[in-house]
Amino acid sequence: MSALSLAALATSGLAGCASANPNYYRIVMAPGTAMPGAPGVIEVRSISIPGYLDRDGIIKSAAETKLDIHSNDLWAEPLADMLQATVVQDLAQRLTGSTVIGSGGAIGANPAILVEINVLGFDPDATGTMVLSAQVAIRDGATLKTLMTQSIRRTGPSGGPTVTGIANGMSALWGQAADDIAGLVVRNWRLGAAGG
Repeated sequence: MSALSLAALATSGLAGCASANPNYYRIVMAPGTAMPGAPGVIEVRSISIPGYLDRDGIIKSAAETKLDIHSNDLWAEPLADMLQATVVQDLAQRLTGSTVIGSGGAIGANPAILVEINVLGFDPDATGTMVLSAQVAIRDGATLKTLMTQSIRRTGPSGGPTVTGIANGMSALWGQAADDIAGLVVRNWRLGAAGG
């Protein structure tokens, strides 16, 4: 067999092993109920996520200690960045009259309220239920005093076995968490105004 034939055979073999182009997904805004009475400027700090979520591949299921991860279905950007950008949009839609910005962006401001979020878990469990577990802190923007901290746990359908369903299920739960956070912002701002 000639060298040219061997090269062609090797090339065709490699072409057969090439993986398919990856599919990219994102978390999207979920509309919620408008809540007046929040301050003029609110800043959402960078969101903390656990290391097992800090990956490109989307988690298909989590059972006890084992994770099943889609290898060719990827997040379109780092998950923590996407969660921050989406919750900024979610809160801006809910907190009418407020400007909501994300830290680390091009715009700087002097926020009246800071929102800090630690995501502890955000994946479908062994039964197919999507579970979001997070901690939220609300701080005074001027003094950086912590006004309150609260745990949030939300569950809902994972959206089915498809990756689109998983992304939709996560978007819906993240929107529900934004409902909770918006309520905490309004309540603490009103308490602060009443007390001070």
